[in-house]
Amino acid sequence: MKESRVSKYKKYRDSISKKSKKSNCFSTPSKEEKVSAQMELFLKLEKRNTMINLMLVTIILIVVILLVAFGIALF
Repeated sequence: MKESRVSKYKKYRDSISKKSKKSNCFSTPSKEEKVSAQMELFLKLEKRNTMINLMLVTIILIVVILLVAFGIALF
């Protein structure tokens, strides 16, 4: 008996929700196997670079807001 697209999608959603409950950030997305040491290092560096980029954007945004607020208060 063929499965409908709806039931296949429901199974897919259920499998994703089961995987998202596990908080292992250094595993492959399709399987729960551990990644290699090189890949784990790459993921750590990528996560670090993302955090640095977010901090830089936040600092730039704060500076712009302060400049605008200071400009409005000055005039």
